[in-house]
Amino acid sequence: MATRRDPRVEPFLEQRVPPTRVLAVADLVDDIEVQRRRLVRQIDELDAERMRRRGVEQIDQRDAREHSAAAVGTRRNGRGFEAARENEETFALALVEHDLVPVLIHDHEPIGHASTVAPAPGLPCSPLVCWLVRAITIVDGHLEVADRPLPEPTPDGVVVRVHGAGLNRADLLQRAGRYPAPPGVPADIPGMEFAGIVAAVGANVTTHATGDRVFGIAGGGAQAEYVAVPAVHCAVVPANLDLVEMGGVPEAFLTAHDAMVTQAHVVRGEWVLVHAVGSGVGTAALQLAHALGARVIGTARTPEKIERCRALGLDAGIQPPLTADGALDVDALAWSIAEATDGGADVTLDLVGGDYVIADVNAAAPKGRIVCIGTMAGGRALLPIGSILAKRLTLIGTVLRSRDVAEKAAATDAFVRYVVPLLADGRIAPVVEAIIPLARAEDAYARLESDTTFGKVILDCS
Repeated sequence: MATRRDPRVEPFLEQRVPPTRVLAVADLVDDIEVQRRRLVRQIDELDAERMRRRGVEQIDQRDAREHSAAAVGTRRNGRGFEAARENEETFALALVEHDLVPVLIHDHEPIGHASTVAPAPGLPCSPLVCWLVRAITIVDGHLEVADRPLPEPTPDGVVVRVHGAGLNRADLLQRAGRYPAPPGVPADIPGMEFAGIVAAVGANVTTHATGDRVFGIAGGGAQAEYVAVPAVHCAVVPANLDLVEMGGVPEAFLTAHDAMVTQAHVVRGEWVLVHAVGSGVGTAALQLAHALGARVIGTARTPEKIERCRALGLDAGIQPPLTADGALDVDALAWSIAEATDGGADVTLDLVGGDYVIADVNAAAPKGRIVCIGTMAGGRALLPIGSILAKRLTLIGTVLRSRDVAEKAAATDAFVRYVVPLLADGRIAPVVEAIIPLARAEDAYARLESDTTFGKVILDCS
């Protein structure tokens, strides 16, 4: 079928380009890509209301009826848009990108697929039917950027075009084969938090619509251009906040709020102890505790991290003391905490585990609540049961990823009611160590694994 072509837009690439000409057109393609990305941003801003009315599935069905390859353009970053007749810029862009589809060109920093191969002669290319999107995949303990089918929403779910996806320690464990994804999510695509724009909604969803700016949690699969999640695990992003940065918010702040408020019931004036206070969850807990009127004492491996945390509201900081052989000096740490808090911590968020939990018990105030969240320092500890009994302590173990849909929905609802307003008015904010493109995921993981980060490492998936 002949392709309609806007006379103002001349094809700049032939349908088959000999290898000898590939380099000659590379600069021209880069120029077009810059213009394309600028126009795509304008389309996203101007067409939000139209996106609400027409989901990806509706566009696909319309194109199937009209059999028009020019009706839909495929962006090289995997994003689709409707070439609306009322929008001349959109139509022109669709025609330009139609000329890009059949060419095999090496892109040193690909925005979408690493390469695009021409379809067989005579086969229609419907980008929404055969959409492939980029995702970070785990292959034999290392990461690869791979093309995967566009996910579809369940009746109660949404598909989100991811702009930002935060990294967490659990991602490092999953890459190493020590923390498998729960059932129902991609087994080899990591990622437990995201922010982006709703691209499609399930038949039963009434809380979100196409075009909504949302962030939320996932059991896995968020480190990709698109992710499918239950709608009840998403919250609306305030209009004044950046979507890429917000990709580092949900897991950290939801975990901190759930542990400190929902489970440990912190109250104003209490002392909150946060181990690894310079981490993503640590900086989130510090800010939340400060906003709630609690006093915060935190531990960090370097004095530089402690000083940076003081600007976030840290009342007292401790660099964990070590023995001569480099092990944690449990007694010295417990005494330092008890002395700084004048009697012990009321609530402890232990993101480290191992022998730190022994210090938590020894440094806890009477009726203290200790919430164990992580095991970076080990999964075992020999606890002083006598102290637990005498102080009437409460030890709580918590994990977010393996909770069922309803439990995660309840945690998300609390996040919406109590945390999002604080983000919207600027009283709390994600602390971002680095934002790294999706294609450089290995660099991002290495950055997190170095233990030198302060705050979150976020993948830019836009």
